[in-house]
Amino acid sequence: MSMMHAPTLLLAVSAFWPLVAQCAPAITAFDAERIAAPSNTAIGVVLARNYFTTQQLCEKDVCEVTGATLYNKAVPWNTADGPDVETSVSGLSVRVLLDGVPMKRATRQTVRNMVEVQLFRDNKTPKNGTLKPGTVSRYFIINYGGLLGSSTGINLGADVNFINGTCSVPNQTVNLPDVSRTSFRGVGSTVGGRSFSLRLTNCPAGYNRVGYQVSPLNGPISGIPGALNLRPDSTASGVGIKLSDAKTQLPLVFDRSIATPYNGSAAAQIDIPLNAEYVQTEEKITGGTVQAGALVLLDYQ
Repeated sequence: MSMMHAPTLLLAVSAFWPLVAQCAPAITAFDAERIAAPSNTAIGVVLARNYFTTQQLCEKDVCEVTGATLYNKAVPWNTADGPDVETSVSGLSVRVLLDGVPMKRATRQTVRNMVEVQLFRDNKTPKNGTLKPGTVSRYFIINYGGLLGSSTGINLGADVNFINGTCSVPNQTVNLPDVSRTSFRGVGSTVGGRSFSLRLTNCPAGYNRVGYQVSPLNGPISGIPGALNLRPDSTASGVGIKLSDAKTQLPLVFDRSIATPYNGSAAAQIDIPLNAEYVQTEEKITGGTVQAGALVLLDYQ
């Protein structure tokens, strides 16, 4: 009888330990969100981020992390070394960064600022699904300081939809009128403005948000918000091209996502009204041709 009882007891213990870890206090990333992403998103691209403070992690200003347990697909017996962890959604993996450093199972680190959770495309075929496959959706257990030690779990709580298709942005040229050097009134002054629309076409339905970013091809002009440096083949000097939002009249902020009017429905065309104008950038202006350029990037949520 005793020989039969011993293995039964061992089996009960081995099944019990993961449940203890899974019952640690937890914080949830992407809680109650629906994440939408293009199905053709390149491998490695981060699709969503969620941030937590050290207070949320360990209830202190500084957390002394002593290790972690990482669960592929939120399955307690399917652990990973990290930093990348498979989610329950095909085509999507997750990682945790502690003050910008990817967390692994053997991580020992003093965390003073931020905990970041990143969802990113992996090399598997993308399929719609949920990041919370059951009643427990714990992907990480982070252990931190103290004599006996404490731990906090990180759950994921979003549904994910991969959408076939993205918006298109046709190439566009904006021609400004000829102006005289004497029209300017000093550094920062503008003349020769023209309104135009940044046009998005063939946007599919289903995204939560579509944003756009404007990135100057030759960099921005320091000290003048919204101003583009000229292309190398320009012959004029002392001027640049300034872009602004036609509705607010505020200069465009470069390399930062700005929401478009997209509302989740399919749209054959979306117009974003902007202004372009010459801007004086130096005390001395030399006449000639003026050319500037920018790259427009779209992001999806």
